[in-house]
Amino acid sequence: MYKRIESARDLPEEWDILCRDNIYMSRSFMQFMEKVNYCNQSYHLFYKGDELYSCFMMFERKFNLFIFTKYKVNVPMKFIYLPLSVSHPSIVWNDDKKEVTDVLHKMKGVKILINIGKEELDGFSKGHYLPICILENKWNTWEEYLGAMRANYRRRILQALKKGERIQYELLKDNKDFTDEWYKLYEQVFDHSEYSLEKLTADFFRNDIAKTVLLKIDGKVEAFIQLIEDRNNDMLIFEFCGYNYEIGHQYDIYYNMMAEITKYAIEHKFKYVQFGQTAYDAKMKFGAKMYYNYYLLSHSNRFLNWLIKKYNNFLQYKVTDYSFNVFREA
Repeated sequence: MYKRIESARDLPEEWDILCRDNIYMSRSFMQFMEKVNYCNQSYHLFYKGDELYSCFMMFERKFNLFIFTKYKVNVPMKFIYLPLSVSHPSIVWNDDKKEVTDVLHKMKGVKILINIGKEELDGFSKGHYLPICILENKWNTWEEYLGAMRANYRRRILQALKKGERIQYELLKDNKDFTDEWYKLYEQVFDHSEYSLEKLTADFFRNDIAKTVLLKIDGKVEAFIQLIEDRNNDMLIFEFCGYNYEIGHQYDIYYNMMAEITKYAIEHKFKYVQFGQTAYDAKMKFGAKMYYNYYLLSHSNRFLNWLIKKYNNFLQYKVTDYSFNVFREA
């Protein structure tokens, strides 16, 4: 049985049970996203008898189908994806995908599933999306982590820490105190992004699930980091950040942010650090590994779907395979 729900407040308790491994798909977070970034969200549930066995969240908006190219063609699209540019999917499914596939094929226009692993669906073209960087934490202390690195990578981090000696770190007690001035720091990062996928509102950063770390220089906030503590998956997630580009190089702010995230994960005993889907070169020099990531794309019009399949290689992200031998044991 298939059921469509238009508001997260009407989702059953079974939704949270099925989505327990995806922190972004909880009913409470879905309701929060409807408030801060409403984009015609809908929720799709699939039952076998009384058991909820698959589900997905979908939103709709115009978007550049050629985002990974120099071209720009905005078309209405149905996203099976979270409307906040994170590396999690917005679908949970089991091995039987027929009913999910049938429902998606009946939807008109362009449909795209983002952050899909090895999954495939009949009638959908599969292509590379932005890879994910994950560091596996094998150390008990920050000093132990640095000691495990090869000299040139350790030297680069120590150089950054030297340039950032004046940076003071402070954990924001309540995200409701997140200011519009700090939001402008996020806008700087967004405006400098190579792929501008989803611009969030200032209210998003006032959520109650993230930890916000402020970076202060002479008492002024010049940068911030938002982190998600996903204890179900023993993972610290680097979600979003903002910083002042005018002094970014002077204090090596981005590298210092990466160092602080890594240190936080080690001190709080997380097994994994998910660094996200940008700045691969820098993140892999901290020891993270790149994991391939995919999308599934389809159009309800047969001819247009044939064109998508024919030119799918042109649409997908061109992955650069970096190779860094960061740790001595490697």
